Parts: sequence; structure tokens; C-alpha cells
Amino acid sequence: MHIAAILLIFLSVSALPALAAENRSGSDQTEAGNTSAAITIEAAPSINKAAGIEFVWELDPYYSEISLHFPLTDKPIPEISHANEFDVYRKLLVDSLVPRYMLVEAALFPMPLVGVALKEYQRDFYRGFNIGSGNLNLLEAITAGFQEPYAFSVFVGDMVSFVRPGEEKIGSNKGYMGYMLSYSNQHIKRNVLIPDHNVEIEWKMKGERKFKEDKLSWSFRLGSKLHENPDIANTLYLGFRRSNLDFSADFLSFLNNSSIDFRWDFSAKNGRLLRQEYVIGKKFPIKSWGVAIKLDLGVIWEDSAKYTGALRDRDFQNVTAVIRPNIEF
Repeated sequence: MHIAAILLIFLSVSALPALAAENRSGSDQTEAGNTSAAITIEAAPSINKAAGIEFVWELDPYYSEISLHFPLTDKPIPEISHANEFDVYRKLLVDSLVPRYMLVEAALFPMPLVGVALKEYQRDFYRGFNIGSGNLNLLEAITAGFQEPYAFSVFVGDMVSFVRPGEEKIGSNKGYMGYMLSYSNQHIKRNVLIPDHNVEIEWKMKGERKFKEDKLSWSFRLGSKLHENPDIANTLYLGFRRSNLDFSADFLSFLNNSSIDFRWDFSAKNGRLLRQEYVIGKKFPIKSWGVAIKLDLGVIWEDSAKYTGALRDRDFQNVTAVIRPNIEF
């Protein structure tokens, strides 16, 4: 476990210059219509005083959270406008080396918990969603992709606030870069809870910009997950997610109103690829209602070496389908 943590820190530090270079080369292609690379940082009169503690919450069928943001210095949160996400993170890349903010978060994953409860207490009902003669279960597909039912996290790093002149922002509208430590005492394996004190250590950058006509969120994670349960493999992982919603775009536009999410997990012991997750999504905005119907489809592949001992299945199923219907406000 200590070796995995040391390797994570080494990978995180060594990856910073490469990530900055990659962001410079891809920034013009990532956010259509934004050709300016300039970053406008505004210290609005409302934030000229020292930033205080901020309470943030989010409700979602798949990911709900509450968090507290604590400033570690007397400096206010910078406000940024007229910049795409890669320009923002070029700034945060350097600033995050000296943490200025701390975030404490409690997250709950409702749909995975529903899947666990139905499989445990309503087995006949759960089996009724089996499709064909194979191992595909519709309820498992709808709730797949989450390896714990809840988590508690502490983040330290830098933070910025996104603004757009003349337009009210919706939600927290923050960008983050720094280091996060997360803890849970349960592990989910195919909608079965397994006792397991586990810790995640990761370097991440994350952002969310929400305004009336468009919403954009993204995250990049490089981390390690360590398990107390000896039958669950410790891993190093790499993950990326990007999602956008544009009410002014064409209803069936392919590139707009879409999302992509992938993650690779490698064995911390020998580097073997143990898990792959690929999910793509499409959103269908209803402007008059201010909502979008969303459907994510994907696949999760797992190597049998991810579980050993009592957790290893004789008829191990490598592939799990992912189907996530949702509504985005």
C-alpha cells in the first residue's frame, strides 16, 4: 500500500508538465466557438473581502453531495470569465502547488444503493429483470459503475469561480485543481455490498460552469485506491470526464449536448489492467422547460484478477453493460 501511494505521488508530479502541454495543444478544439486564449480575472466588489466558508450541495440520482469550502488564506476566490477550461487549468496548475482552499465533502450514490437493496431484499423482483439466457440484468446495467455506496472526502488545492458578465450563474460554478483523499467502508461488486475499509488518493482537476443557456463540466483524475480487504486488488487509475449542455444548439446536434467518461484501473502490484470503463452520453434539451433528457450508454470490462479468495467467482463475467437514464436541470 505504501508503494502504491509513493508511485501515485511520483506519477502526479511527473504528469503535470505533460498535461499542461497537452492542454495547450487541444484547447482550441475542445470548446467550439471560443477562439480567445485570454483569461480575464476579475476581483468583483462583492469578493474584495476575504472569502468565507461556503456550503454547497447537489442532488442527483447517481451522485448527490454536500460540501464545505474553507479558505486557507485571506485572499478572495478569483473570478474568471472569457476563458475555456484548458486556459483556466493552466493557471490552476501552478497555483495548486501551494494549496489555498480546503473542501470537505460527503457523497451518496442513490441509484447504486437502490440496486444493492433490491438484490439483497427483493431477489425475485431483481431476477425478473434478467434479459435472455445470459448474465445481463437491466437493473444491474442501470446502477453499474460505482464501486462504493458513499464516500467522505477532503480536498486541498486551488479554486476559481466562473462568471459571465450580465448573466446569473447557476450552481457553484467553480473550478478546482489539487489533491483529494477519500474514504469509504463498503465496496460494491455487482450490486452486493462487501465490508472493506478503502482509501483513495488522487490528483484531480475539476470544473463546472452553469449558466442559463449552457452548462459545461469536466474532470481529470490520476489516483490510487487501497483496500483493507485482501481479496480486492489495490489499483492505480486514470479517469477523464467531459459533459456539456447547450440549449441553443440543434436538438440532434452530435457534438453538442453530449458527454464522455472513461476510466482505466491498473494493478498496483504488477501494472496489469484490471478494469476499463467507457460511457458516452447524449442529451436532448427541452428549452421551454429548462431541462434535458439524458441517456448514457457504455460498458465495463473487468479482469478476473481484480478479486481473489472468497470473492473470486467460478463463472466470472468480464463485461457489464451500463445504461443510465436521467434528467438534467
